[in-house]
Amino acid sequence: MIESTMQTVINIIAGAVISYIFALYRTKKKENDALRAGVQALLRDRIIQAYNHYVCEKGWVPIYAKESIDACYKSYEALGDNGVIDNLMQQLNDLQNYPPKDKRMRGEDNA
Repeated sequence: MIESTMQTVINIIAGAVISYIFALYRTKKKENDALRAGVQALLRDRIIQAYNHYVCEKGWVPIYAKESIDACYKSYEALGDNGVIDNLMQQLNDLQNYPPKDKRMRGEDNA
């Protein structure tokens, strides 16, 4: 009788521990997924801002900025979805690393 009771208590405790571990795992996974999505959104926003600034406004991109944008893109790509960002990066990478001659002559080469 005592052995049966002890076995039941052990089963209940083991079940509770397993349930707790599973619940903890699910909570951590949700937090991790949320952090991942947030970081990806920030990286995406930064790449789009850089695209708008350098491709749409300036027409060129300094080397230091291109390296920074590439680092953002590598992290963004490692997190999953790429979609339109691949095309934006291609356009950014196609830009020259110095201002056009007519802008350099007028002193409009500020990044």
